This record gives sequence, C-alpha cells and structure tokens, in this order.
Amino acid sequence: MLNIRLSQKNTEQNELTLETPLLTLYPLETDQPRPFILVLPGGGYTLLAQHEGAPVAKWLNTLGIHAGVLDYQVGSFNVTSLLNDVEEALKWIREAPKDWNVISEQVGMIGFSAGGHLASIYTTTRPEKPNILLLGYPVITFQEPYAHKGSRLHFLGDHPTQVELHGYSSETQVTSQMPPTFIWTTANDASVPVENSLLFSTALSKQGIPFELHVFEEGRHGLGLSMDNPHCQQWLSISEKWLSKHHYVKRKELITQTLFIAGDSTAAIKGAGEKPMTGWGEYLQSYFGASVRIENRAMNGRSTKSFITDGRLDAILKDFKAGDYLFIQFGHNDEKKEDPLRYTDPDTEYRHNLLQYIEAARKLGGTPVLLTSVSRRRYTSDGQLDPLAVGAYPEAMRQVAEETQTPLLDIFTASQELYRSLGKEESKKLFMHLPEKIHSNYPNGVADDTHFCDEGAQQIARLVVQAISQSTALPISNLQPLLQGVITDVYN
Repeated sequence: MLNIRLSQKNTEQNELTLETPLLTLYPLETDQPRPFILVLPGGGYTLLAQHEGAPVAKWLNTLGIHAGVLDYQVGSFNVTSLLNDVEEALKWIREAPKDWNVISEQVGMIGFSAGGHLASIYTTTRPEKPNILLLGYPVITFQEPYAHKGSRLHFLGDHPTQVELHGYSSETQVTSQMPPTFIWTTANDASVPVENSLLFSTALSKQGIPFELHVFEEGRHGLGLSMDNPHCQQWLSISEKWLSKHHYVKRKELITQTLFIAGDSTAAIKGAGEKPMTGWGEYLQSYFGASVRIENRAMNGRSTKSFITDGRLDAILKDFKAGDYLFIQFGHNDEKKEDPLRYTDPDTEYRHNLLQYIEAARKLGGTPVLLTSVSRRRYTSDGQLDPLAVGAYPEAMRQVAEETQTPLLDIFTASQELYRSLGKEESKKLFMHLPEKIHSNYPNGVADDTHFCDEGAQQIARLVVQAISQSTALPISNLQPLLQGVITDVYN
C-alpha cells in the first residue's frame, strides 16, 4: 500500500498549488504491465465508506489488477474542484507505467453509491475518461422521484436550480463516448431506488454503449463486497467474467487451499451499519496470494456452542476440502452465563466443542488451527492488563491444543503485549471509542473495549500473520511461503 497526494493548479491563482485528497495505491508486485482500476467509495458525499475502499482494492489485486482508492472531498466542497481531483488522479495513473507497470490504455473506475454518482457524472462530462466503468448500487439521478436526497443535498446544496439538477443527473449526460459499463444493484434497495441504475442503463442503450446490468432480487444498500449476502456476492464472480472479457483479469494461479475462519464478532465482517467497527478477519486476505483464499465465516455474537447449533460449522464443512485450514477463535460469547444458548463452561463444554471443530476438519483431510481469544482492553484495579480479560477460555484452548496436538496461535498473549506496548490511553485507538455526533452509525457515541475500529482490526490481523510466520508447527509452516512478506514488528 502506498500513499500519495495529487496536486492541482488553482485556475484563478496559477502560482498556487492546492493539496488535493489522498490517493492510496495498492500496486501489484509484478514485472509485467497490468491494468489499473480507481476505486471511489460511497458515503452520501458526507463521509467515505471504508468497506467500499481498501477491501475492494484488495479484491481487484486478486484478479491481477493494480488498484487505488481516492479519498475524495466530502462535506463542504466545490463541485468543479471535486471533478478536477478525479481527473488529476486518472492522469497521474496513466503516467505511472514508467514507475510501476500500468497499462495506460486499461485504466478503469469503480464507484459505489455516491461514489457511483461521482464516477458516472465524471465519466459522462469530462474528456479524460476511464477505459471501463463499474458501478455498484449507484446514485445516478438528482431529479424526482428517484433522487437520493442526501447525496443531492451535499453535492448541490439546499436550493439547486433545475439546470443543476439536470446537468448533474448522469442519465441525462450520456454520450456515444462512454466506455463499456458494468452495473449491479438490488431491486429493493431502500436508500437508492433501483430506477437509478435502470435510467442509466436505458441511456447507455440509446447511445449504443456496451453494458451489463445485474439486478439482484433482495439486498440492503451499501453491501460492498457483499460478504454478508451470499446471493448478491455473485456480483464478484460475474464482474470478474466481465473484466476478463475486456482483458483486465490475469489468469490466476490455481487456488489449492482455502482458509476458513470460524469465530465471533472480533473477527467477523461488518456491514455498513456497523462501520467503522471492523473484524480482524477482514484484513487477512491481503497477506496471501491467490493460492490461498480466505473464507471469513465468523459471525457476530456466536460462541463455540451457538456457532454449531446455528448450523454454521456444518455450512463450513459443506465447502471444506482436503488441504484446507480451519482457524477457530471463540471465547467472548462463551463467557455469557446469562445466556444458556451461548454459555459454555471452559473446563467442560467449551473443550468438548473445540474437539468437534478439530475432529471435523481432520476427518475431511484439513488442518484445524486454534487461536486463543483476542484480549479485551480491560485493566485491573492496579492499572495492569487483566490476565482474565476473556476468562479461563484462552488457557482452556491452550490445554486442548496440547492434548490434541493441534497448532495454536496465541493471539490473547500477543494482543495483550500490543496493548501494553501502546499504553492505556493509546490502546483506546484500536477499539470502538467514538464521541457522540461523530459518526452517523453511533450518534450517541460509543466506548467499546471489545470490538475494533479499522486500525485495530489491521493490527490484530498483523498479529495473526506474525504468529503464522513464527510458528514451527508443520501444517502452519506450509502457509509461510504463501505469505506476502514477513512481518517482523507489529507495534510500529
């Protein structure tokens, strides 16, 4: 990952250079020129939805595509300046082949929600166009009755003119110069009506522009990679085929192994309504090449017991094959004595449940790996980290690992060392500590020492990868050559 800032000339005062938003790059390590796709997250022009940024870029990397996320202007901005930022980004990318092997004739753009509006209105109105365009549940029109009023308000203000409403509705600006376009959305999107995508598709059709439109029957707005909606998740494979048709996808290595994560909310993928809360499992794929696929099946609120009774272990086993890995991390919800559907005694039922996971993976020819619970940020009365921050469960798991000769990654100990190195106050920055009125998902604020923010999830994922890289257990050591770089210090 590389960070750069683009510069843009002030048209009124040419002697000044204005600092523009950050462009975060996700380049491939390759000696061969590859295509590039610029990612524009959504967020209603008030914020940038993180789950529609970096995770999308990393997915594109798995297809053999360079990627970058534009941290474009939100809140208070000048529309012309905003569009100029996108133009500067595209120009910079097309000049990049000298430095890191970009095919300048294969520079695409993908935008989600309001980012889809920015991508589409830019592409319809500016001469420096992307070579292909992908849109996820895009805001397209600012005209009634299908306008997304929040995006329109923050883009044009309280009293837009009819000229502005027409001029910044992308369906009215489509010309024969548009690039091939891929669009996906859901029929019951409650935030941005499906008619936005239908209007744009109709306009493309009238101009004879090649396009694909995929409307899934059901799904909430803001799905991103759709990790919590398997039906809509099909957009990934469908768009991959479309990108392959346009020669953007590199022939991938044969995926020989899948790494499944069975766990709770500390690892699970978070939806748009939970962000900036992030599970550490969301960042594991970025450390592996195409020969390992991460299947994060961790689920909020689950214990070793409820994960089984809900059928989630069985769902993993249906897809599990010889040579796969099953990473197992539970404990936080097993502690909840007030909930008989989740509580397990650490010395009896918890151990018994862990054996079920271990035996099931081994029966299918796979490798179970136990991960002790990531620690809560909890301190004793003398100001020291609480060694029982997740009760007796980490020690019980260590014992099961030893008795069954199962590889163990001691994430509880590693996470406590991380918190200790940062100190009591700095370690708050890893968790969900937000004052009121800062984030729309948490208007009353939140002080949560169990669940991670984006930075915390990244740090814990690095701990997991470091533990893999340092393990001497034979099944784990087989993963080590597949890691993309060795992490030597997770505290810097």
